[in-house]
Amino acid sequence: MNEITLFKAFCEKKGVSPASLIRELILRELEVPVPHTVAGRNMIAYDKESDRFTWSVALDNGEDVEVLKNVSPDFLEELQDIIHRGLEERASFIGRVKKDSVPVPGEILRRER
Repeated sequence: MNEITLFKAFCEKKGVSPASLIRELILRELEVPVPHTVAGRNMIAYDKESDRFTWSVALDNGEDVEVLKNVSPDFLEELQDIIHRGLEERASFIGRVKKDSVPVPGEILRRER
């Protein structure tokens, strides 16, 4: 009985249902590959009562996948800064000067004119 209580408490702390956690663990054991060819959009939902955020991905197939739950504003602000710095570093590396420029595939530049 103690194990069941511990397991339920663990699931609540993680913000998942026991069934979804068991499924995830079984699939991980079976080494079922996760498809790498999916598309979707990042979504951030704000919970005013707890002053926390939930980060999820709304896949184009209609499925919503929760990435992180109960995220603090401080965490998101730091993440935003880190992402901004990383994108600036990348822009500098690829030689991007104008804000509205996008990366151009090298094959285009290698073609004979």
